[in-house]
This record gives sequence, structure tokens and C-alpha cells, in this order.
Amino acid sequence: MESLMLKDNPVLNVYEDGTVDILDFNRLPFSLRIKDVSPEMYIRWIMGRTLQIDRQNAKELLNRYRLPQYDRYRICKACRGFSLNDSYWIKEEYDTGTWKQRNLYENELSVSIIETSLSGRLHRVSHQVQRHDYIEDVTPELTTWGANAKAWIKEDGILYMHKIGINEVGASAVLGALNIPHITYRLSTETQIKQYVSEEIRAWLEGVGEAIVNSKLFTSEDVSFVSFDEFGQFCELYGAESIEEAMKIEPYKYYEMQIIDYILNNSDRHGQNWGFYMNNVTGRITGMALHFDHDKAFNKNERIPSLTSPEPMTQEESAKRALHEVDIDFYNLLSMDKPETMSDEQWSGVQQRTKELVESQV
Repeated sequence: MESLMLKDNPVLNVYEDGTVDILDFNRLPFSLRIKDVSPEMYIRWIMGRTLQIDRQNAKELLNRYRLPQYDRYRICKACRGFSLNDSYWIKEEYDTGTWKQRNLYENELSVSIIETSLSGRLHRVSHQVQRHDYIEDVTPELTTWGANAKAWIKEDGILYMHKIGINEVGASAVLGALNIPHITYRLSTETQIKQYVSEEIRAWLEGVGEAIVNSKLFTSEDVSFVSFDEFGQFCELYGAESIEEAMKIEPYKYYEMQIIDYILNNSDRHGQNWGFYMNNVTGRITGMALHFDHDKAFNKNERIPSLTSPEPMTQEESAKRALHEVDIDFYNLLSMDKPETMSDEQWSGVQQRTKELVESQV
């Protein structure tokens, strides 16, 4: 038997004969909130927690433990499914580990795996993780989503995501000028990353015009992130239209997202790049998460399709519809100087798209 835990509380038991026993329905992951949860649904949920194999340095992370690259179930089980998105984890009946001993919020993270995750360096060889073994390192890297190289680093007890993505800094400057609450990104300093990033990688980043940036963790032991993808699976279980239901939760933030994606020309608003906060005590959604993940902003393509509108349309069309639902002052953005990390072409595009929105209001 194995149990799906929410911190110290089991919410679901899965037995070897395929029986599934729901212990706390209201605090299950949203994609499992149905009375007849099957083992296949549970396994699919576990596999969905695993890092993408096409993420930079993902193969180096897996090779470190000789984990099979395409066995997502085993990869997740090897780290007990601990993630910084939420407080769920997997516990088998013979496992003596506890939330306090292993959780990612309180315990120190492995330094050498941070180096592998950011730089791809493998200077340490770990033993092969067998089918019922767990990795010894405390790390969130096997369950962190996204394609760019990244790693979580703890500074003065606070967790920060460091990743390759210079566009995040320019996007943060734009959203700040619009006075739109968002996850703030800053350039990582030499002091912050010199322990984990080689001189060769730093030279490469400078050569291609990239940089490592960082942002503060926006979840906690008591507040989880529910991606729109998972929320959509929940809606599908009950025959509801996912975007229409998402719009009802916090309409203002939803319409803000339409506008900022057009201004930023963000081509990557997929279902894991937006979502909601969940209270871990009640299991209820409390609102839409702050806007985040804009490293694919300032795309050169025009007429990018909206991935978050209830019907097919471009981001421009969706943004202009959203203008009637929000009150955003564009003056500061139109009058500010170009952010240092943005190119002239990127800044010109932001200004042009913003002016088009202002003109459409007249």
C-alpha cells in the first residue's frame, strides 16, 4: 500500500490489488476529486508532477541517479513526489520518512544537485536508485516544471528560483509600470550563482545575450499552486468548461492576463503557466495566482493566438475585449525609459502594442 499525503495527513490510499480508498475527498489534488478514483488516474497524476525530459540539464539530473529517462512514474516516486508547487507527497507503508524530515520548505536543499540543474555539471556520482529506493538528496529539481535551466536556492531561509530567462526582468519592469501585481524577477548576482555556475556557462550566457534571473517562491506549506491544466482536468471530470469556470474565480486578474500577454507578446501562456492558489487546510481555491513566467515574452511573431480565451482569437483581440473589464493606467508605461535588459526592437514592440490598446479605448 502507498498513501498520498498532504503534509502529515493521508488523503488517499492505493493498494496492490488496485483498490483506491479516499480518506479526505475535499483535500485531494483537483484532478483526483471524483468519487471513483482509479489507479490509472492516480498514476497519471504522479507522472504529471515530473520534470520535462526536454528541460535543459534534465538528462544530467536523471543520469546522476541512473533513473530511466522516460519512466516518469519512477522518477517521481524516487523523490517521493515532493514539489514546491504544493504540500503533497507519496509515502509507502514501509517508508519511515516524515513530512518534517523531508519537506522542501524547511530542510536544506542539496547543493551539488543545484549545480547540476543550473550548469549540467556532474562531478558527483550517486548510487543507482532501485525500484523501491528513494534518493537521499532533498531536492525539488525532479518535480520542477519548465524548459529552461533552473534551480531552487535557499538564501537566509527563503527559497528563490534561479533560471535562465533575461526576458523576465524586462517583463517585470513592464508589469511594474502598469501597477499589475506579479511575481517579480531580478538579475541574479555573481554572489548568488558563482558557486553553481561555471565560468564557461557565464561566458556562454553573455555571448548569447542571456542571463540568470531569480524570483521568490510564491507557495508555502499552507498555500499550494493549482495549475490551470489540473483545474481543467477537474472541470472535465464534471463536464464543465474550464476557461469559463476559471474566469469566474477572479475575473479582474483573468482579464489583466489577456492584456499583459498582448503587450508582452507572450507566446507561452500554456496551462502550467497560470493557475490558482489553494488553501491546504480547507482544500479550497482562494483566488488566481499572481502573473508569472514571461521568459518567452517579446516574441517576434505577429497575431499570436490566445491560449486563454474562451473561443479562438488572437491575443490582440482578446486584450481589446478585456479592456472593458479592467481599469489599467497605461501612462507610466508609455512615458518610462526602456528597461536596461530589453532591446530597442523589444521595447518598440511593447510601446506600439500599448498605444494600440490606448487608441482602441477612445
